[in-house]
Amino acid sequence: MESRMDQRERTEILEAAGFTVLGEAADVHGTTPEAATRSVANLAVRPQIRVDAEADDSVGRTEQAWRDNAEAVGLLAEDGSCYVCITGPGAFELPWALVRPPSRPGFLSGLLERAGSIDVVSIAASGSPVVGLFEEEDENWIINVELPR
Repeated sequence: MESRMDQRERTEILEAAGFTVLGEAADVHGTTPEAATRSVANLAVRPQIRVDAEADDSVGRTEQAWRDNAEAVGLLAEDGSCYVCITGPGAFELPWALVRPPSRPGFLSGLLERAGSIDVVSIAASGSPVVGLFEEEDENWIINVELPR
């Protein structure tokens, strides 16, 4: 049986990956981590960005694509923060983590090392967009969904 992540462990994983953890919230404008994940992880949505997971430095390329996408879709607040949910056992029982991604590259490698996956769902402080990052067979997918505000 897989162990369930708790808030302390999640904070340790995020900080080890280079994130600055600023706080928590049960929901962001009414959107829980579970609802946000369901909005980006369903058969009706298609990824806006696909990165070949077999390519050299696929994790680094995926991280750069996530950063570029986060900037383009307005995921990050003026202070560079957003809310995140690391997917995995127990994740939906935890509140959102308010974080600031590190300015240096390597946070996805850190998540992969500590959490076993690069799968993470993010939401802007304004409540939209939701950005999902998922490992899918031989590709890494970035999926953007605009939620009604």
